[in-house]
Amino acid sequence: MSLLSLEDSIRASAVCKAWNEAAKSVAVVQKYLWVVSIPLCGNSIDLFDLLQRKMYTMNLPKTGLTDFCYSKDGWLLIRKSCSLEFLFFNPYSRKLISLPEYDLKFHEIAFSSAPTSETCTLVTLNPISEYIVAIGTFYPGATEWITTTFQCYLAFDPNILSNLVYTNNCFYCFTSGGVLFEFDPASRTVKQKAWKDVIFHEIRNNEFSYQPKKLYLMEHKGELILMYTYGSEKPVVYKLVSSKWEEMSSTLDGLTIFASMWCSETGMDVLGMKNSVYFPKYGIRNNMQCVSYSYDDARSYPGQPNQLCSDGSFWIDPPPFLK
Repeated sequence: MSLLSLEDSIRASAVCKAWNEAAKSVAVVQKYLWVVSIPLCGNSIDLFDLLQRKMYTMNLPKTGLTDFCYSKDGWLLIRKSCSLEFLFFNPYSRKLISLPEYDLKFHEIAFSSAPTSETCTLVTLNPISEYIVAIGTFYPGATEWITTTFQCYLAFDPNILSNLVYTNNCFYCFTSGGVLFEFDPASRTVKQKAWKDVIFHEIRNNEFSYQPKKLYLMEHKGELILMYTYGSEKPVVYKLVSSKWEEMSSTLDGLTIFASMWCSETGMDVLGMKNSVYFPKYGIRNNMQCVSYSYDDARSYPGQPNQLCSDGSFWIDPPPFLK
């Protein structure tokens, strides 16, 4: 196993439980996420190890899979271009799970856990107007989606939304108007809470500027983390503590943020990457270096990036035997 390439290690570890354990026994501990992206042409995905700066290309099981929607627990949610078809795909086990067609528009989408688990819930969110939002729900193994329309008592700003994130049995989304939206799939109820802090007025006032800020929502050990930034400016990060948003220290307290347009994740004391924010954008001109901001160095890398994320790039857990 120790002499195999990554591609062959992935295939070998999927043969059976004994081979999977053998692969883990010779693995190098890796605690950071990889970048996954779909090239503009072809029928493959690229996996990028940002510390080793190595690229791996793997074929997709179907043609026409061009739209990434979400990533969690090593699984990708992908939609076929110009189609109503969604699929769960695990690039390491090569397992593919088809979903019923979903013909409604959505603004944000997320799932709670691996689609092979009994607790997996897939949710879409679409603000129809300021006070009406449609939520679609799907449970792997079901034959159809459940769509419900909710009346909101606080204005739901559809212009600048964060991504959806799942924690503590609920899905959350934050708007530039300072409203936290909560959906409980078990009871099929929604809650909203508004903050009038100065920081959220700043985000709101920036909404129509030449360089509008992007909101990123994530969780760390059950606590919600909110970040907003644009370009090479310093990302501003807040943590929700006892119903109050508190700005995190200038060093992020050892936290590493992996931010992307559809889903963002966190890590703690990641070797060589702590106190930093990473975005899934890299290039040959940048020596295959991901765009990032270091709080220790108080600067962006590389140089002055004018774009932090792209629609076709996500973060994904590394192969299971490398964790």
